[in-house]
Amino acid sequence: MDEAASASLDTLVTQNAAMLHTMAAAYGPQEGYAALQDVLGELLADAGEGLVYVRIGRPDGALLVSAGLPTMTVLPPPHPETGGRLQGGLGDALIHVRRPLLLDRNEVGFLQFGVSVSVLAAARRAILEQGTAIAVAEVVLTFVLLSLIGYLLTRNLGRLLAGSQALAEGHLDHRLKEEGSDELARLAQRFNIMAERLQARIGELEDTAVRLHASEERYALAIRGANDGLWDWNIAAGTLYLSPRCSEIAGLSAGELKVAPAEVFAHLHPDDIGRYRDQLVEHLKGDSAQFMLEHRVRMPDDSYRWVLIRGVAQRDAAGRACRMAGSVGDVHVRRQAQQRLLHDALHDGLTGLPNRALFIEHLNSALGQQRRNDDFRFAVLTINLERFRLINDSFGHVAGDELLRSVADRIGRRLRGGDVAARIGGDQFAILLNGVGNRAEAPRFAAALREQLAQPATVAGHAVYPKARIGVALSDDYGDDAEAILRDADNALHRARRSPDEAVTIFESGMHAQTLLTLRLESGLRAALRERTLIVHYQPIVSLADRGLASFEALVRWPHADKGLLPPQDFVPLAETLDLIHELGMLVLDLGCADIVRWQAACGTSALPPVSINLSARQFLVPDLPQQLLDTVARHGLPPAAVRVEVTESALAAAAGPAPAMLAALRQAGMKVLIDDFGTGYSALSYLHTIPCDVIKLDGSFVRTLAGDARLGAIVRRSIALAHDLGMTVVAESIETAEQEALLRTMGCDFGQGYLYARPLDADAVARLLASAPHTKELIR
Repeated sequence: MDEAASASLDTLVTQNAAMLHTMAAAYGPQEGYAALQDVLGELLADAGEGLVYVRIGRPDGALLVSAGLPTMTVLPPPHPETGGRLQGGLGDALIHVRRPLLLDRNEVGFLQFGVSVSVLAAARRAILEQGTAIAVAEVVLTFVLLSLIGYLLTRNLGRLLAGSQALAEGHLDHRLKEEGSDELARLAQRFNIMAERLQARIGELEDTAVRLHASEERYALAIRGANDGLWDWNIAAGTLYLSPRCSEIAGLSAGELKVAPAEVFAHLHPDDIGRYRDQLVEHLKGDSAQFMLEHRVRMPDDSYRWVLIRGVAQRDAAGRACRMAGSVGDVHVRRQAQQRLLHDALHDGLTGLPNRALFIEHLNSALGQQRRNDDFRFAVLTINLERFRLINDSFGHVAGDELLRSVADRIGRRLRGGDVAARIGGDQFAILLNGVGNRAEAPRFAAALREQLAQPATVAGHAVYPKARIGVALSDDYGDDAEAILRDADNALHRARRSPDEAVTIFESGMHAQTLLTLRLESGLRAALRERTLIVHYQPIVSLADRGLASFEALVRWPHADKGLLPPQDFVPLAETLDLIHELGMLVLDLGCADIVRWQAACGTSALPPVSINLSARQFLVPDLPQQLLDTVARHGLPPAAVRVEVTESALAAAAGPAPAMLAALRQAGMKVLIDDFGTGYSALSYLHTIPCDVIKLDGSFVRTLAGDARLGAIVRRSIALAHDLGMTVVAESIETAEQEALLRTMGCDFGQGYLYARPLDADAVARLLASAPHTKELIR
């Protein structure tokens, strides 16, 4: 029998056994077996087909009552392993069950009954069929329920999946419907919140990316505009990244390189390595906010190029530099321009020599060395070229520049090691002689230099002899004043320029005071010209035949507030030096013409003796000099013949280029030309041939010694005869005695001038003289 049938039987037996047990306990043996037999019959009838028989017996096994089977029917004994069930018997169609009957916990008998196996099997089949039907219904119901639940679940999950897919595809505005209040609805709500945050975050990222892209574009554009390169040094890894532009600027390979600091230093200029290392270490230690340095790098062709490097270090938690990045800019052109500007600011553009500012720096350096070393001495020389302005203006500025370069070259070749030469003015140079052994060394150097400079130089196709005047100042007593020693060298130079014999002059203490006086004199002369306080005196020129008044020579005077009336020799050379001589000459002409006009008005006639005006060599450098002279005379309403011009031989020599044509133009206009100081030049006779002139004036040096020198007398006589042969008249200057006058008259001289006849007269005295003419004997004092 299978397990299902056994379970059913146990249930039935248990129910019947309880009933029989109750019944047996209720009646007992003393009640009799008849009533018990009836009860068992009714029980058997009520139990149906499943209960086949029921028996009750004593504890010893004796049968008392039996219903459903004859009393004599023998049944199998119970099996101990079946819990009281009997097995076998009656064709095994029954299941036999025995249970003890207890009364007050004492066994008083047993109850045994038999159950039909077929009934149990039918019941089991019914139960199985019912269970199967229930199971099938449950499976179907479960499937339906699971399908429904699955649909409900998968429907929401599908929406979640579709929403996730939409987000993944970039549809950040996709949202789920929030239906219900279950977990899936809350999940949809959370999904929508997540989508909104994701959309906002991605929007922020997109905005950030746009700003970052714009920033990167600006930075890249700025970098391209700045033409800089970028570098990144990973200090920990020992690698250096160089952008292509950085590589091009620095002359290194592009990309990421494995380099050591020593390899970078090898590309630097040796003079820059120390500064580079010091500033880099300073920044890596955190002692500077930024690493920035201009330095030179060696290019592949071994040339050097100026660059500007900038960088900032990134530091770890301990404050150590672990990375450094920055830029490199090409500043070579700017640096070269700065160097050129600096060079130009400290050097003369024409000669390449240091200028005054740089020369002062060298002087300060020499003074510092003198303070540190008691045995060290130096000297300063200032050099001025004679007649440079004349050469410059005669042959042009290009020729003048050529001469200055030639002089600078000669000075440079004369220098010793450690000496410095500079151009400190137009035609003025200076030399610093370092390490002068004694006071005589600097003058010897100056004399030798002057001889070298005097060698002929070819300028504009002409041979010129650039003579120089040199002032010398020694460094014994100057302390820290570089300007003072240069000033005193200038003072010595001024003395040399004024002296006809001392071409090299050493500064002495009195020169400074004299220079100060000269400076005050210069200032006063400028003021006198500006305010027209100069006056003109006139010395008569008379005929040696009858002492009749022939003409006047205009001689300028300066009424000085402190020095009284100064003669021309006291200030005309200064005017030459200050380049004021043309202004002075034109003022004398203007004043002389004004006096002539007044004289004509006083005398009532225009037929008055002419007035001679002296011209300087520098005036011939004025391109329109003839026109200026003629215009001035015409402005006063005078004819050109009312004025004559006097030119010295030295002036003609200095202005040999432009003078002849200018004098010819004046003569052609009607203005006579006189050669003054005739006979004092090197080639006086040549001027009689080349210079257009009307009168020669014998220099006073001939007249003063004429009486005692027969040879000189012969020269004077021949010169006068030669002038007459050339159609010229002759004036003898500085006649002071009657004997001189008589000798000159016998030699055929035409006119005379000197104190024998009159000293220079002011304009009023001339007016009175003209009123008394032709009684010229009154001129004699």
